[in-house]
Amino acid sequence: MFRFSILALLALFIVPLTPARAQQPQPPVYIWLEPEWFDGVQGGCYFWTGTAEPTGHWGAAGPGVTPEFSQGGESGWNSMAVPAAETKAECSRDLVIPRAGNYRVWVRYYDFRNQTEPFAVKLEQAGKTITGELGVRPVAPPNDEYMLYWGFSFCWAPVEGELQAGPATLRLIIDRAGDAWRQVDAVLITDDPNYTPIGREKPPFLYETTFALRPAAALRGAMRAGAGWERPPLGGRDFSIWTTINGKDEEWWAAHAPETVSRYDLFFKSSPPTDIADKFREQYKDTKVPIMAWKDLLPGFGLGGENLAPGTPIRRWLEQTATPFYIMTNYSSPNYPDEVGPSTYAALAGPLRDQFLGFIHGEALGTVNGPTMPRPSANTNRRAYADACVAQWRQEQAKAWTGFFKTPVPESFMSKSISCLSVDSIAFAHMFHEAGCETVGYELDATNSHAPMRIAFERGAARQYGGRWINYASGNFGDCCNYFTQNPVVPRGAPAWYHSKYTITDGVTAVWYRKFYYLNYLGGASAIFKEEALVNQWILPGPGTHPIQLSPFGRATEDFLAFVDRLPDRGEPYTPIAFLLSYGHGYEPVSNFCKAFNVFTEDRNDRELRELFNVAWYPADRQAGEPITPDRQSLVDGAYGNIFDVLVDRPAHIGAIDNYPIVWAAGDVDLTGANGKALEQYVRAGGTLVVNVNAAFGRLPESLAGVGYTRMPARTCASWTPKGGKTQACTPYQVIPMLPARNTAVLATGDGNVPLITRNKVGNGAVILTAIPGLMGLDEVAHPALPYLMNGLTDGLLPVQVLVNGKRPQGEIAYQLNRVKDGWLVMLMNNHGVDKTQTGIARVDRRAFVDVTLRTALPLQAVREYTQPRELKMEKGEVTVRVHPGDVQVVGFVTR
Repeated sequence: MFRFSILALLALFIVPLTPARAQQPQPPVYIWLEPEWFDGVQGGCYFWTGTAEPTGHWGAAGPGVTPEFSQGGESGWNSMAVPAAETKAECSRDLVIPRAGNYRVWVRYYDFRNQTEPFAVKLEQAGKTITGELGVRPVAPPNDEYMLYWGFSFCWAPVEGELQAGPATLRLIIDRAGDAWRQVDAVLITDDPNYTPIGREKPPFLYETTFALRPAAALRGAMRAGAGWERPPLGGRDFSIWTTINGKDEEWWAAHAPETVSRYDLFFKSSPPTDIADKFREQYKDTKVPIMAWKDLLPGFGLGGENLAPGTPIRRWLEQTATPFYIMTNYSSPNYPDEVGPSTYAALAGPLRDQFLGFIHGEALGTVNGPTMPRPSANTNRRAYADACVAQWRQEQAKAWTGFFKTPVPESFMSKSISCLSVDSIAFAHMFHEAGCETVGYELDATNSHAPMRIAFERGAARQYGGRWINYASGNFGDCCNYFTQNPVVPRGAPAWYHSKYTITDGVTAVWYRKFYYLNYLGGASAIFKEEALVNQWILPGPGTHPIQLSPFGRATEDFLAFVDRLPDRGEPYTPIAFLLSYGHGYEPVSNFCKAFNVFTEDRNDRELRELFNVAWYPADRQAGEPITPDRQSLVDGAYGNIFDVLVDRPAHIGAIDNYPIVWAAGDVDLTGANGKALEQYVRAGGTLVVNVNAAFGRLPESLAGVGYTRMPARTCASWTPKGGKTQACTPYQVIPMLPARNTAVLATGDGNVPLITRNKVGNGAVILTAIPGLMGLDEVAHPALPYLMNGLTDGLLPVQVLVNGKRPQGEIAYQLNRVKDGWLVMLMNNHGVDKTQTGIARVDRRAFVDVTLRTALPLQAVREYTQPRELKMEKGEVTVRVHPGDVQVVGFVTR
């Protein structure tokens, strides 16, 4: 324990507020809440089914379909609802009012044309309550565009009153029936009388003003990044694209000896769009179709389809060509006959094992009748639940395989499962590897928010477990998908009122489709699986007479494949910062039922991760409040670039931290036992550990933390001061008092000089301790010191600086770096200027280009751009590249 005099201790904590601090204007309080995550929300309530019945509780109501997406979408991806006939339902959320004042509780909900949708709002404190009933008086004009189109419109309405500083409980109550269902999307509690919320837009949070602040001293230790990063090949390849074939056509095989059939032959047979297949084959019968002829395009087929018994045509073909292949379990009928199942399993587990890529489980934990989520007991915590999931998945999947294949299958066969979730993909990413999966996937569509963060989880899990990750590619945008066909999946008309399924202008933008290729490929994916196979790669235009040609998606694919072929080495994504989380974190903002693991209510650890990631990928949360378009919410920009991976605190795999010069421990991460020893060795070897008081207090040794744990009560502050900077007022926040050791540097202080951020040099590294619980204010928003700390950690971290108008980007461009054998690649992605509704052709703002300056002190042999291949010229260590709206540029810096 560090020793201090009583006088020194009193001087530290009893310094009064100076007049300058006391006179600073107080910034407004903005508490943004997503009520679908409140206690009391259970199951789902979906208006568009027309079948929702009263259940006695609120239910999750999203993600939305056309009515929601046409209005900009739901906040936080989801909302909640009850049917019109519901008379008794309540959900609630405990929170803290940061300071006394007059507050408005704004609620975003569906206002119906000439109908009532009543619900009560109560914000309760001891002796104080704000209450009111909404949904009984119209908010939007009855002839508003959405009122006329849908009969309802998202609107904001407030209740208002006086509150004291301190704990409060917000309740949303149904106590009588309405004319229409009640659908609530978001809540904003604020003391700002001049702010009126609009759409999904977030208010101006204070932390957004501190991205220009940075510590003067270097914060990092001496460790270098990525010594152990190594992406294992998949199917003998560094990268491949997977598409479905039909390999069981007996009539076709009767006319084609397996030894004469190429992969191209099977693609040409199986892949043309069905409505133009005959014309396609006639037009291209004497021409190699470029996409189908690509060298790393690999085939697969459905579970329960092809018979892999010895001597069958497809088995002979696979053996003779040694072609890697996969099996898809969704869209399949897993019903092998008794004489086929055992021999098919024997082939997959035996002679074909090395070329069998695995089972694709689209939007599923495993197969039909395969893994389910365990039922938790009353005292189960998230870690125990994660362990129970892993054990149950292995057991139940083995049981399902045994049933399908009509022969015993061991739990170890789970290694061949490739679960490809969109919802819950980040919550389960590391758990699938823990269950033994060699490869894990995630699905990306235009409404699955924040692809760079999802990749950080997938890539971090693969690196930590020595596995691989793939992308399950979907072109969906809400309830719309691009099928370039003359015969829509569902004919247009009344049955398609809420669901568009589908016409040629539905779904994502063509540039979004192109960008997801580059993001996943350069992000480190081992493969991209095409859910729609190749059927959306060609189109027969009309009216008039035209040849079959590449569709907009096909053109994007052709461009990407040419890029892959000309790029000599994609290298490894350079991600020098690892976020270290609990293996039972369960964090997932994209959730159907708005519970962690679909079980646990959101807690302070979830909120800490949310705010940390909001700063790490700023302005992703700001973009999340814009009207939803394909190119903004899923393909987000980032001030710091895509420089992050996510690891978990499994002791058997904690050694992965040694590849990252900065490890940011967050949430309820475990810093004790084997993890604690590994972290101390990591720091002494040159690593920089960032840890919050919530995780450190009583767990991280005082000698490592560089502070004494005082056991003094938390104190509330209303300003903060970066070292050497000016004192700044902020939303009230709490601090856990710590006593810095003599040589521990204090980087920021609160009221009365209480330490907020400390840095303790240990060996060749350092431990940075943050004393604000969760680094959040009492408003549950990132403290302004969080961007300041992130700036200090990332300054000079990358060998190539990415600048817009001479400064670090603040949302103008998305970027990442890859380390390659002969230098570096920099990917630049412009997600601005292309605006598309679900059904229609995009509008392009040509003025939304971005001129990006790349600055480096590297000794260079050449600078090249690889998407539109050309040589670039450096001048005084800089090169400027224009990135047009929706475009991608990949610049290579050749150092040898």
